[in-house]
Amino acid sequence: MTAPGTRDDAFTDVSRLLAPRSVAVIGASDQPGNVGGAAVRFFVKFAAPCAVWPVNPGRDCVAGLACYRGVRDLPSPADLAILAVPAPAVAQVVRECAAVGIRAGIAWAGGFQEAGAKGTALQDELAALCRQEGFVLLGPNCIGIIDSHMPLTASFASMMLELDHLARGNISIVSQSGGLATIAQAMALREGYGFRYMVSTGNEAVIGVADFIGAFASDPETKIIATYLEGVRDGGKFRRALLAARDAGKPVIVLKAGATQASAVAAAAHTGALAGESRVWDAVLRDCAAIQVDSLEELLDVAMQLSGADLTKRSRGRGVAAITFGGGSGVLSADQCDRVGLSVPALTMATREKLEDLVPPLASTRNPVDLTPQAYQNPQWFAHFPRALDTIAADPTIGTVFFQLGPMARGDVEMAKMVASFRERCLKPVLTAWPLVIPSALASLRADGVHVFPEYSRAVRTMGRLADYADAMTAPREVVAASPFDWAAHLPAPRAGQVISEHACHAILAGAGLPVAEGVLATSEDMAAEALHRTGTPVVMKGISGQVTHRAAAGLLALGLGSEIAVRQAWRTLQTRADRLKVTLDGILVQQMMETGAELLASAFRDAEFGVMLSLGAGGTLTELIDDVVLAPAPLSAAAAERALRRLRVMRKAGDQLRAVTDFVCRFSALAAAMPWRRFVLEVNPVKWTSTEARALDGLLIIEEP
Repeated sequence: MTAPGTRDDAFTDVSRLLAPRSVAVIGASDQPGNVGGAAVRFFVKFAAPCAVWPVNPGRDCVAGLACYRGVRDLPSPADLAILAVPAPAVAQVVRECAAVGIRAGIAWAGGFQEAGAKGTALQDELAALCRQEGFVLLGPNCIGIIDSHMPLTASFASMMLELDHLARGNISIVSQSGGLATIAQAMALREGYGFRYMVSTGNEAVIGVADFIGAFASDPETKIIATYLEGVRDGGKFRRALLAARDAGKPVIVLKAGATQASAVAAAAHTGALAGESRVWDAVLRDCAAIQVDSLEELLDVAMQLSGADLTKRSRGRGVAAITFGGGSGVLSADQCDRVGLSVPALTMATREKLEDLVPPLASTRNPVDLTPQAYQNPQWFAHFPRALDTIAADPTIGTVFFQLGPMARGDVEMAKMVASFRERCLKPVLTAWPLVIPSALASLRADGVHVFPEYSRAVRTMGRLADYADAMTAPREVVAASPFDWAAHLPAPRAGQVISEHACHAILAGAGLPVAEGVLATSEDMAAEALHRTGTPVVMKGISGQVTHRAAAGLLALGLGSEIAVRQAWRTLQTRADRLKVTLDGILVQQMMETGAELLASAFRDAEFGVMLSLGAGGTLTELIDDVVLAPAPLSAAAAERALRRLRVMRKAGDQLRAVTDFVCRFSALAAAMPWRRFVLEVNPVKWTSTEARALDGLLIIEEP
């Protein structure tokens, strides 16, 4: 096996944890309930090929193995130390291990960060010690590592008590919850699937999920990577790990618990309402082609489907051929497909004509394709079945083929062989759901690597995830540079909470090469009237003040002004309104008004975990009326910007008219990516755009923390 984790300096080398030649179990005994002793017994039970050395000054042997009084007495420095000791003793054991040349360990004990302030201090001290000594520590508060191939049982998971062997598999899971990881492995075993690795990272004082995803990406025995996590400390490292797996052609399935609040939640901007909760995570996972799921059941459904699949066969579009032998299930699946962003399109007339002589007379070939029970009960039609399937799969509207089987009077195993053979030769993904499948047919399908879903909707849900994955994998990997913008020249001494009003924000945008609507900040009524003639009619007038960021709501906005009289009257009205609000105006912006075009909100903020994020949504008055928003990591290439825009509902009828607005979004994202502040919001709402131009009409910059 290639040593995992050694090909990239971004990830910690975890090879001694995953493939140790010798293991010291410190604190092991034969006392009931001793987790170290349980681990030693598992090593013996499953015949681990590594040397296993119990360490306990009060024991001569543990589980029949000779026990050593201390780590200094070991035959040689162990590759891996299991620290089966209470939390207060962990740091001292790390010191003792480091002193004799042991450089990797697993700490199972709880009582650290999860236990409050005192435990957090204990964990901080442990992490600092490990960094000082160059000690690679998994945990604390974890359940360890199981490798079904070696086998390695560096864990006290009670699941292994019920097993007589560890089933080998190609799915590796790394989880911040040991309980969920072992439940996942037990559930997979029940379905006939083994895991390659099960890794529980616990509190991640030193190493974490990203290090193991990086290791699995280079492990030839890992085909599918699954992970459960609640958060990451280094978002950049996590993204690099996902991209390493993407480049290796290994799907990463992510079950994320908890909501991540976007760091930019300024109430003064619309961005906070659009960017919060889990949308940052959604954007990052999509960008890295990870498959995000909502439950442990769904994680296993996707993993088990991919485990036996040819990963080069990805969905070619979102059309599904729903093949049934009874009409009701097909109608139901069509509805379910629609809910997950798939379709069940009518087969082309050419396909239907080819099927006429291949299916029973009562069959429906529109899609869902109801072949009726005669297709397998009548030998004449069953003989035509392979050609019928090939014909359906070849239809250009179809990206995935979905078998919906049910109880059969006879021929279950023959049908299973037919499905497996078709799946092997089909150039598109094939999924199979078969409630109440008989054991012999299920065994036949499993032997051929076909995963069988026990319920139709679970298969449909998985098809939706795999279609998203195919889309993400199709997107080219492009490296885009941030804009080389001189922020210090425009804002030399920003302060926390500073609001950069529209006229100054527009100057920044224009300085970065972004088109803005022409305008003049007027400080007198006469100056406003003169500005009208410079900008051309009609104009919009906006009261500018750092105290007010939502001008329309405050009544500091006048639209569609086409004469000097109207401008002068609006000046007086806006000044009166400001006085009533007790707001001091910097001036009134007289701005050219674009009367035609659609409106887009473009904003950016820095997320604490993943850096600068771009948020795109319905602009103008629609921003907070409809929940139509897409997030993406900045900066974006032209292709990525167009993909992001096309995910918006308001863009569905845009056709090929997006060139100008795509260019604006690209430039805007490059500018935002270069912003130097810890927390900020840069928002343009709206960007007015047509097929030929896109201009910023209303800009806002809030520096929350320089």
